[in-house]
Amino acid sequence: MAALLMLGLTGRGAAQPAPHLPGVAGRVTGERSPLASAGVYAFQLADLRLHKVTTDPQGNFLFQDLPAGLYKVIAHKTGFVPVVILLTRTTAQAYQFLELQLSQDAMPAAGATGAKNGATAPRGDDFWSLRASIPPDVLREIEQTNEDVLPRFADDRRPALTTAGALAQFHTDFQAMKGVDNLAAAGEGQVEGGRVGIEGRLGAMQVGLSGHFWQFAPVPGGVTGGSGSLGGGSAAGGKTSALSLDLENGPRSRVNVSSLNNRILTRGNDGLVPVDFEHYRVSWSQAVGENSRSEIAAQYTSENNFHRQGSFDPVEIPGASRTWRVEGSYTTELGPSSTFQGGVRYRALQYGIPGPGGQSQAQSQPPLPILPGHDSMDVFGRGGFRVQPAVLVEYGLYNTLSDGSLAVRPQGGVVLRLGDLWQLQGSASRRVYERSAANAPQFLPTLYQEADLCEEGGKSCYELRLARKQGDDNTFSLSAVDRTFGKTLRLYFSDDFFDRLESLYLVPGDRLPEMKLSVGRQIAPGITTKFEASMAKGGGGVFYATQGRPYENRVQYLVTSLDTRFKATSTGVFLAFHRLSQELDPLGPDGATANQVGLERLQLMLSQDLNILMDLAGDWTVQLNMELSRGSSPLASSSGGRDDEIRKRFLGGIAVKF
Repeated sequence: MAALLMLGLTGRGAAQPAPHLPGVAGRVTGERSPLASAGVYAFQLADLRLHKVTTDPQGNFLFQDLPAGLYKVIAHKTGFVPVVILLTRTTAQAYQFLELQLSQDAMPAAGATGAKNGATAPRGDDFWSLRASIPPDVLREIEQTNEDVLPRFADDRRPALTTAGALAQFHTDFQAMKGVDNLAAAGEGQVEGGRVGIEGRLGAMQVGLSGHFWQFAPVPGGVTGGSGSLGGGSAAGGKTSALSLDLENGPRSRVNVSSLNNRILTRGNDGLVPVDFEHYRVSWSQAVGENSRSEIAAQYTSENNFHRQGSFDPVEIPGASRTWRVEGSYTTELGPSSTFQGGVRYRALQYGIPGPGGQSQAQSQPPLPILPGHDSMDVFGRGGFRVQPAVLVEYGLYNTLSDGSLAVRPQGGVVLRLGDLWQLQGSASRRVYERSAANAPQFLPTLYQEADLCEEGGKSCYELRLARKQGDDNTFSLSAVDRTFGKTLRLYFSDDFFDRLESLYLVPGDRLPEMKLSVGRQIAPGITTKFEASMAKGGGGVFYATQGRPYENRVQYLVTSLDTRFKATSTGVFLAFHRLSQELDPLGPDGATANQVGLERLQLMLSQDLNILMDLAGDWTVQLNMELSRGSSPLASSSGGRDDEIRKRFLGGIAVKF
């Protein structure tokens, strides 16, 4: 019998209290032997209170003065299947005794015996019914024990979980937000949406599923064009959605599938203008032997009217495009102190593809030249070897073939350990040979938080970094980077589709020195904070706008954030400030006027865990997001927007984890 419940008034071992003492006592056994250090939980169903005790060396436990009510009593021990029973207490002065037997071989048998004096054992034919019968608070407690090895099910047709915490390792995270927004490129309106995340283990497979959905609805009679909507009109609505599936079979194999779909309809001079962005990606990583790994990734991106903003865009920015990218690499250890990676990356781009409605941005703006598509192939190799325990030397070589053009870019670096906590790292890369083909435009959209600008669009890159780490809460990093760009880049500073105008253009010839600082500290017991800042200023490249006029490009940005956590009250405070500026100085005697755009954005995010204030069945968190923005967009002159106009976003919502 997998679970045996006995209620009585007779003594059970030396540790058992006398029958006249109030409380719930008992003993936990496994395969007819007492189980020491087993967790026993009493969860009151009416007010969601949780009580926990641990068995002594003889397997005995005692809940003293347990109030009257209906309880779920759960017993759990590493390597055994948990047991769940229902217990009714008519008065806090009653004495009850439970004997719980755990099994290693199968799930609890249906209809466990011993149901008297208000105690019953619920049916539990399989893992899913047993999991459903355990309260979320108890599931989290079981997970925090970091236990191993849960027996397989008796029914082989069901998933076989191999971790003792498997009952708690299916985590679910929901978030719902709603508010008002007139920061975005879509105009003024209401934003609502949410996120969901599920992760857990099925047999030896770790599974993760996440996604989000946001919808923008314009406010009737709201501000039009003040936030820089395309064409100077108000938005007709928009939505964005993303989905990602991650499968990992231990440390040796991993598969990821992700998709991103975004769409805004704006009102232009000629009616509705669609802004679309779609992205799909599949990647696979597999261990080969003991010391090697292979990786393959493929992705497809399609956009229409997304990267282009107005008449002062660089001439190489397409009105619509499609991109295919396939990459494969192989990494191996050549010895105890040496590694090497080799790979191939292929890109194919098509420009001027008609968007929804049969009209591309190239057709709606006659000054835009028709850009040909092109493809490119990168062949790269990189690695490192340890000269001595404190010195690591890194090297690499990139060869790029693109429509008859060829570029060779070697790179190298060194990492020095300065004691147990400090580390100094330096690296350099530069194109030493380049033969460019005619009519081969180079444009790369890049997200700032994820960008390796040295690899993506850099012609040369020099970096020096000093870092210190003492635990997870005390870190320091200071780096200086000097880059010169060889491609046209649009650098996005927000991954929000509705904030696509928060970006800067970098063109070939731009030089951009940058300083980065990151400091993490535990400033008091239970209070941790992390400050990050990046500051860059430069330019000098020739910016050829779509109307055919040349400008000298000048850009600068300041990106800062402060993230503070108060563990005692489970409160989080996140503060960020962005300041972007781009100035175009006219070249030549054609009488062109200078054009300057800039943006300042202040963001405050607050989160409060409600479980610190009340007993809840899950982890409930209230979240607030407040943003203020001021500045001009590239469309401000045509849309009537003012530089000193304050635009705002306020979102509120709730998140729950269980």
